[in-house]
Amino acid sequence: MEIRQRHALRKSAVQKLKKELEQVLSTTKPSLFENRVELIKTDEGELYAINKVVIAFKLDDHLLPSLRALNDELVTLPKVTVDMGAVPYVTNGADIMAPGIQAIDMGVETGTIVTVVDERFGKSLAVGRMLYDRTEVLKMEHGKAVKNLHYVNDDIWNLEL
Repeated sequence: MEIRQRHALRKSAVQKLKKELEQVLSTTKPSLFENRVELIKTDEGELYAINKVVIAFKLDDHLLPSLRALNDELVTLPKVTVDMGAVPYVTNGADIMAPGIQAIDMGVETGTIVTVVDERFGKSLAVGRMLYDRTEVLKMEHGKAVKNLHYVNDDIWNLEL
C-alpha cells in the first residue's frame, strides 16, 4: 500500500466523519476527535488517522473502523467470538466459518459490521460483515457466517505512518 496524499481534515469534515462512524459503531470514545484527524489517500483507498494511528478506512464507499482503533478501545463494535483453532485462518484473511464461532452478541443481524475476537484473550482479529443473523449462524453446522473485510497483518494493519 503506497501513500499518495496526506492532509489534515477541517472541522466540518471531522464532524461529517464522526457522524458517519457513529452510524456503524456501537460507541466511540468521546475524546476521539479532539486531536488532529488526517485523511490519507493510498493506491487502495482512503484512510483516516489520529495521532499516526489509522482509526477508520473506506471500503466500497462504507466507512469501517480499523483493528487498531478497536484494540485500543477507541471504538466498539458487536463481537463474534471464535475458537482458537480459527485464529490462524482469520488472521490470514479467511472468512469466518460457522463451526468456529463460539458466541455472538445479541441483536446482530445480517449485514451488521462486527469485530471477530478470539475466545482466550478477547483481542480483535478481524472486522467483518455478517452474512446471516445471529440465530441462523448459531444453528448452522457448516458454511461461511462472516465476510472478513480487514484482519491482523493485512495492508492497513501493517501501514506505517
